Amino acid sequence: MLLKFPKDQDDQQILKAGATHFAMLKQRNRVSNRTVFLKENTLIFVIHGYKLLHFDDTTVKVEAGSLLMLKRGFYVMSDNVPDGLQFRSLLLYFSDEQLRRFLHKSGYTEPAQAAAGHHLTVPLTPLLESFRNQYTDYFAHMQQLPPEVLALKLYELFLLLTATPQKQQVLAFLQSIVRAQPADIAYIVRAHLFQPLSLAELAKLSGRSLASFKRDFQQLFQTSPKKWINEQRLAHAHTLLRTTPAQVAEIAMECGFENVPHFIHIFRQRYGITPNSIRTKNAII
Repeated sequence: MLLKFPKDQDDQQILKAGATHFAMLKQRNRVSNRTVFLKENTLIFVIHGYKLLHFDDTTVKVEAGSLLMLKRGFYVMSDNVPDGLQFRSLLLYFSDEQLRRFLHKSGYTEPAQAAAGHHLTVPLTPLLESFRNQYTDYFAHMQQLPPEVLALKLYELFLLLTATPQKQQVLAFLQSIVRAQPADIAYIVRAHLFQPLSLAELAKLSGRSLASFKRDFQQLFQTSPKKWINEQRLAHAHTLLRTTPAQVAEIAMECGFENVPHFIHIFRQRYGITPNSIRTKNAII
């Protein structure tokens, strides 16, 4: 199952203004490897336990007392704590535009002399630790908290990060986000074809607005992204129904359809037969 953040979670504390998520205070028991899709760039303070980021060739351990910086995208990660305790972390989300305004206002327009990847770990300074503790207290006073404070606190955090001994690495990481060129749209769509992502989420992954994504897709494929993606997913589902014993719900999820009744409905529209009927027809043959 693909987990998406930010999102509303009944079992976690959320700070948001309107539809905009600013932060989440996460507390839970040890969780095994999960695939996570970050819809926004994310800053994670690890408070209790440690987090593991799993890549193809390495695993990165982020200890309590550290700040993890992640660009939007897919990650395989797990949360770990000693027996009997809960993993605890503070997540803050920020958009490319919020970051662009900070870099412009602060005068950080010259490229930093450091390499940048998709993640960066920064040890907490006393000032960053104080920021984390104060921000955590906001969750106990959400009803009295003016929304404008959340945007100001994000700006403050950027300033504190650029005052750490890792300033050049931090600036390189932040600048790489706003300087990124739009990604190859065909690669993005094909690489994530069977992930349950919306068009808006695919557009963000490609570095485009939703309108630009739809326009560029139409020019490239001569059809709308929704129609093309559904056609590819349904064709794959049709093959799996004929060649595997997997349940219809399992196939729907594997092909990127989280809503099984919707999958059955559009499958029948496309092929004139329900997924279960294909199974029955193949069994008779």
